[in-house]
Amino acid sequence: MYKLINFLKDIVSPKYCYSCKKEWHFLCPKCLSTLNNFKELCFVCKKPSYQFELHKECVKNVYYDKVIILSHYKNAILKKLIKDFKFYYKKDIWNDFWQYLSTILFKNEDIINKSNYILIPAPMFIIRKLIRWYNHSEILSKMISYNTWIEHNLNIIKKHRHTRQQSKLTKLWRESNLKWVFKINEDLIDYIRWKKIIIVDDVVSTWTTINEISKILKENWVAKVIWLAIASD
Repeated sequence: MYKLINFLKDIVSPKYCYSCKKEWHFLCPKCLSTLNNFKELCFVCKKPSYQFELHKECVKNVYYDKVIILSHYKNAILKKLIKDFKFYYKKDIWNDFWQYLSTILFKNEDIINKSNYILIPAPMFIIRKLIRWYNHSEILSKMISYNTWIEHNLNIIKKHRHTRQQSKLTKLWRESNLKWVFKINEDLIDYIRWKKIIIVDDVVSTWTTINEISKILKENWVAKVIWLAIASD
């Protein structure tokens, strides 16, 4: 049914690639391959690393295990796609992104037993979600789950108040900005124990937010925290 609906939508209102203008994709595979895509690196030191794993010497006071990134946010085409998807209600753009993210996830994480993994969206404050009408990360994570058969859960961790944009703050203010913001669902602590959590987001800019969320998960016995993002600086 899902594929039929999308097929009919493509007939009535065809998609056009933001880059080459060909039909059927907002960003076609050929144009994606020409973008300045991320090489496998450690997100802390930005040096090459196999499958985006953090280096052993980089994990001091760091709680996530890897950040898998599709491409660079500085690319003008990718930036416009993300902004249209995120702020201008063009939700069909996720049709391309969730497929590309599914592919890069399996390329950079050796997933043997899918039951060991849980997909969750990056938390969004409820007021912001109501203003936008949807959580873009939630849409992505749901569709990646649909595509990969990895379990999806929306209720593991929540954001309880609005925060200022982290990338515009100093390091000191970033830490203060996130204090007591995220809270884990205590009813699900046993459920997530020793699981590997994949957190889906559109853009990862500063490590402060992802580290704060990862810290809460690791304190509650999550075995591994992986961030999966469309883009980063």
